[in-house]
Amino acid sequence: MKPVQKFYAQCSAGQMHGRRIEGNGSPIVLLHRTPVNSSGFELLMQFLARENYDVIALDTPGFGESFKPEGHPTAAQYGQWFLEALEDLRVDLFDLVAHHTGTHFACEMAAVAPERITSLTLSGILLGPAEERRKMRADIGDADPIDAKGEYLGKTYRLMDSLFLDPSPELVHLETLGALQSGPARDQAFDAIFNQDLETLLDDIMSDGRVRIQAVQAADDPLTLNGMLQRFRERYPAIPVHIIGPAFLATPERQPGAFGRAILNFCKDRNLMTENRRYTLKSRDGGYDLVRSDSDIPAPGPGEVLVKVHAVSLNRRDLGVRDLSYPVNGADDFLPLSDAAGEIVAIGSDVTDWAVGDRVASAFFQNHPGGRLTLPAVMSSLGAGGPGVFADFIILQAGGIVPITDGWSYAEAACLPCAGVTAWSALKTLGQLQEGDTVLILGTGGVALFALQIAVASGAKVIMLSSSEEKIATVKKMGAQECINYREVPDWTEAVRDLTKGAGVDHVVELGGAGTLSMSVGALGLNGHLALIGALDGFGGELDTLPLIFAALRVSAVMVGSRADHAALSEFMAEHDLKPVIDSEFEFSEAEKAYSAANNGAFGKIVIHMRERT
Repeated sequence: MKPVQKFYAQCSAGQMHGRRIEGNGSPIVLLHRTPVNSSGFELLMQFLARENYDVIALDTPGFGESFKPEGHPTAAQYGQWFLEALEDLRVDLFDLVAHHTGTHFACEMAAVAPERITSLTLSGILLGPAEERRKMRADIGDADPIDAKGEYLGKTYRLMDSLFLDPSPELVHLETLGALQSGPARDQAFDAIFNQDLETLLDDIMSDGRVRIQAVQAADDPLTLNGMLQRFRERYPAIPVHIIGPAFLATPERQPGAFGRAILNFCKDRNLMTENRRYTLKSRDGGYDLVRSDSDIPAPGPGEVLVKVHAVSLNRRDLGVRDLSYPVNGADDFLPLSDAAGEIVAIGSDVTDWAVGDRVASAFFQNHPGGRLTLPAVMSSLGAGGPGVFADFIILQAGGIVPITDGWSYAEAACLPCAGVTAWSALKTLGQLQEGDTVLILGTGGVALFALQIAVASGAKVIMLSSSEEKIATVKKMGAQECINYREVPDWTEAVRDLTKGAGVDHVVELGGAGTLSMSVGALGLNGHLALIGALDGFGGELDTLPLIFAALRVSAVMVGSRADHAALSEFMAEHDLKPVIDSEFEFSEAEKAYSAANNGAFGKIVIHMRERT
């Protein structure tokens, strides 16, 4: 680890403080958010320095050890002070990276000195009309004044804590220290950026055309969630936007690896990036095209591992992403797919639970170890606008992988993360499936077949619906005791009731959606459980609450499951000597054929091999 050196640089209004890791070439300059200072960039600095870059992080005037501004400085003045400090450091050309408050000052710098800035990375973009900005500024309020009893200390901590969806004490502590130290300077910086017309400034920069710009933003950044990033996309379609994993306000601290890789890829010569084969989804009218988009091999940051992928698998969700029936919030040029299996080839600096050579599969959610589902967990799902897995080498969180069962192939392990875990959550985690229960399963796709295997191995009686006599014959061999051809018996609710002697079933694995929902409810018996998963027949549908109440029915919307669910499923399948059902397998070059096979109603999973099969 390279040493971080502290320094002072002079500008026309006073001394500015910063941190630096010396390296080669023109530096990467980092501007921080409010109310922290340049110390929040230290993990990111170390990551960038591994590539031997010269990295400079400056304290905004009024923050850290930089001078305290007087009066009411404008965003343009802050930008000028940064440029003067860099001149004092004899920095002429540089790549500029800015986070939240820093984005506004960085744009001022790019507008007046485009010849000095080789690239501009923005994260946390506040783009809105004047009235909206005024309201946001009023909602934030001013810093609490110092009082004799020290009550402002507790108020400040509670305010900083409230700014995070999943606050960690250490991060809230640092935010609080920054807020206390900056005091009125926090209000000065906020006044400057909320009074700035960022849209006009960006228009000028884009019109000049000399500064390359990209946006890199956390999936759960407040300015992503409130629609401002989408507004930015629509206003500036030529600027690439990269969504990274959940970090809320603290992207440099919580996602230094993903943030750093996006910065490095933008700074490097793109023509040199040919080592990592990838497919990305690029937007077109009515959906997405699957496009080869090779890159360099990424490096893992703190808390991350680099996985050499051997196999991936497709899910119904992946088809929905391409045809726009599954929402991805306007994302473009992103890696698809969530299910991968491979071997670890490098680990981040603080990873201790895994080693190079470990065989692992991706967890669907990278930030959902277990327990109750949270928004940061939801935002960490793979392959739906943020990071995906369709590449030779991918970065995964150390807490977002599961060991592969001994004796399983990579292809088999790649089938579990979405479909398998969904079935497990539906029946075991949420449904509390018991021996002797009766389970109704709609269809014969990936989730349905996993549900069949889990139910049969648990000692349950299974009734399956299918329109294919061939598939019905196969699932009977797998243990389904009863099957109904829903084309021949469209009113299958009564048929299910007949098969259960009028009692109804204990569980329905509902994979149909709007067109089958009411019939699934009608098939449930007393205190039965409906696992609501699919939308093959369209999203929506209505539930009649009367039978739910008087029959004490339970309804669960299933959003895949946690890493703990994935691990439990792997253990269960090993214990019962079960293997995933694979419909067909393809090579990397046959990606479109694989998508077509999945779209044509596969019996089980579709797998794509990333390596030559032996």
